[in-house]
Amino acid sequence: MIFHGMKLEPIYRAIGTIIRRRRRRLEWSQRHLAARLGISRAALANIETGRQRVLVHHLYTFADVLEVRPGDLLPPAKAVEAGGAVALLPIPGDLKPEQKAQIARLIGPVQKTDEPKEMVDGTSAQIHRRSARR
Repeated sequence: MIFHGMKLEPIYRAIGTIIRRRRRRLEWSQRHLAARLGISRAALANIETGRQRVLVHHLYTFADVLEVRPGDLLPPAKAVEAGGAVALLPIPGDLKPEQKAQIARLIGPVQKTDEPKEMVDGTSAQIHRRSARR
């Protein structure tokens, strides 16, 4: 589906990727997070892969349970425009041409990020600090 020139599927894949990364950073299983959210593990698995769309009010619940701000669960617009979850991968900008070619064969074209390292994976430094305190 396309909305004002933007494909929706990459948005939901990227949101799912951010949720999955945060869950893993907290070292929680899908079953644990799903129980805290009051949804099935299968529904969470579908959300994490982008097969199931997340409603706005659900983002607030996810954010509360994952101890982040709702906006932290949204991918940067330029990442979505660049193709969704793959664009969220932290890829250094100083790769040699042969390294870029290898990555392109594996995941698609390499896109240099201009964001600071703390934002490359779609999460803020605040999230990392919270995790470190536990």
